[in-house]
Amino acid sequence: MHAEQGQIAHPNGYVLDYLVSTPGELSSPYLHVFFHGMSRIKSQNPPVFSARKDAVGSLGSICLFFSDPIHRHTADSACGWFLLGEDHFMPAVYRLSEELLAQHGLKGVVWHGPSSGGYAAIKYCASSPWDDLAFVVSPHDDPTILRQWREEAAPFQELPGMGSPASTSSMMEKWTTAEHGRTLYAIISENDRYYALHHLRPILEAAAGHDSVRAAVLRNGLGHGFVAEADYNSQLGKAVEHWESRRGLARCPLPASVQEGARFPGRLPQ
Repeated sequence: MHAEQGQIAHPNGYVLDYLVSTPGELSSPYLHVFFHGMSRIKSQNPPVFSARKDAVGSLGSICLFFSDPIHRHTADSACGWFLLGEDHFMPAVYRLSEELLAQHGLKGVVWHGPSSGGYAAIKYCASSPWDDLAFVVSPHDDPTILRQWREEAAPFQELPGMGSPASTSSMMEKWTTAEHGRTLYAIISENDRYYALHHLRPILEAAAGHDSVRAAVLRNGLGHGFVAEADYNSQLGKAVEHWESRRGLARCPLPASVQEGARFPGRLPQ
């Protein structure tokens, strides 16, 4: 497996760290993009990537990991919902994803994330130009109702380029009314009751039973954000199967540059 690490710079000085992981043998037709959840930043040095990065070999996929820009900006926040510098970073993430799709002849993007990373994964999937899959663990609905928001994000809310903490449920109306193959598949552990009631339930209620949004409760005895690798991979397989069935009914074409096989130049656009 080969790993290439780099950064995207924001005009206001923020930095989005990334890691591209390429398997020795590519067997998956998807690009998997990972956003991490809350990080104990005082015990780590940025960049902070998803804990799943050490277990992605079984995917046989090109994997793209991002570290929340808040970690480079301040040591006083372990959770930023990937909002800092969103105005610049979101289009840059899509450009990089498009280049990786083209370089490796891939046919879709799967956005991953637990907790606050799940919030980011859904937001990026919702705004993506493609029919993507958001595969998330215990995703946040409204970040502002959480203690972590008041302590770790609100102090930085007025920084230039800070994104709006729109609730995930507010994104569901557009998600479920447009004709597309975009799909959300959430999993949650059985002892994660607070996030099931106050975050996942509002998302599902806003989706109103639409076939593009599904959720599964894992009877695993675990709490918030914890999912065994075997359960994760098994549920991911189910999510991809459902996603592909929906994409077959309503496919959003890839951009022309992807169809034409544009090459990834080995660096990020600034």
